[in-house]
Amino acid sequence: MKLLRHRVHVDPRGSLVALEQFRSLPFSPKRVFFMTVEQPGIIRGGHANSCDEFLVLLKGSVLVEVDNGRERGEARLQSCDQGLWIRAGIMIHLREFEAGTILLVCASELYEDTRHYDRAQPDLFLADCHA
Repeated sequence: MKLLRHRVHVDPRGSLVALEQFRSLPFSPKRVFFMTVEQPGIIRGGHANSCDEFLVLLKGSVLVEVDNGRERGEARLQSCDQGLWIRAGIMIHLREFEAGTILLVCASELYEDTRHYDRAQPDLFLADCHA
């Protein structure tokens, strides 16, 4: 997992964050989706993916727990000026959502080309590690 900062452009009209390949995104996304969580106590994720994902909080907050098979870590997303890069093979759990949270996810592969695993897959992470 790697926490990346975004440049936030602010003027009297509001703020704007642009997600651009190799400037703020470490890969070119093939799929973009968002999730909303209205109830406290919800847990999302619970799997590792065969693709990289980049998580950007649009509203609210969430605790992201990761496990690469050897080490565990966590990061709390609570503003849109940063995003979390989750490498392929990393187990992820999303917990402690604030009610009304909206989380944007950019994935490096299409859904039908992505495999999901019930535990960390260190071979995927280590085979393509360039961070």
